[in-house]
Amino acid sequence: MQDLTIPEQIWQRACGNGPATPSTGDVALMAMLTFHGLVMNMGALHAIKCLTDDQVAASRAGYRYFGFGNIAGVIGAGQHAIAQGLDQEELDTMLEEAYGAIIDEDRVLLEAFAAHYAQDPAAYAPLVAA
Repeated sequence: MQDLTIPEQIWQRACGNGPATPSTGDVALMAMLTFHGLVMNMGALHAIKCLTDDQVAASRAGYRYFGFGNIAGVIGAGQHAIAQGLDQEELDTMLEEAYGAIIDEDRVLLEAFAAHYAQDPAAYAPLVAA
């Protein structure tokens, strides 16, 4: 990880097991990336359905933490639609379009995280030298 910037190293750490003692920013980043990873692999509906309610709540909080309250709203609307029994195919399409309109690639999240890190680096556990 030597050629990576500090934010890129923290991002990579969040994609793995995270720090031994995560700080607030680490927790938010890991939750957001967990949800995002599922979206990129199987879709937003799958992410909502396969995570526990607590994990989805943490993901929504993570998105809000990095300024993506609109995505937290999309996830919440998806949860509500599932509970209401909305047609799964229709819901899947709606969620994919809404999520993709805001976050069309990983870079969007990385840039939001990097901007947050620049404003508040103390929100993240220090990197441990290898």
